[in-house]
Amino acid sequence: MDSNVARNGRLIDIVDSSWREEKLPDEHIAVPAAELPDPEPDNGNPQETLREQEQKWTDLALNKIHRITPSTVAS
Repeated sequence: MDSNVARNGRLIDIVDSSWREEKLPDEHIAVPAAELPDPEPDNGNPQETLREQEQKWTDLALNKIHRITPSTVAS
């Protein structure tokens, strides 16, 4: 059955209490810049990553706004 866990005990020798208590120092954790929260959260949700904020621009097609030129100017 899928609801039953089959434990074979192979990890018992690898995972002990001292290993579980070890902590990796914060400065050794590599986080991509796009995954970090916005350093200046003046606008929007401060919990959103830079990638999520850029995705909103793409969803609205606002990243193409500079390519759109008016075909005629009304006078």
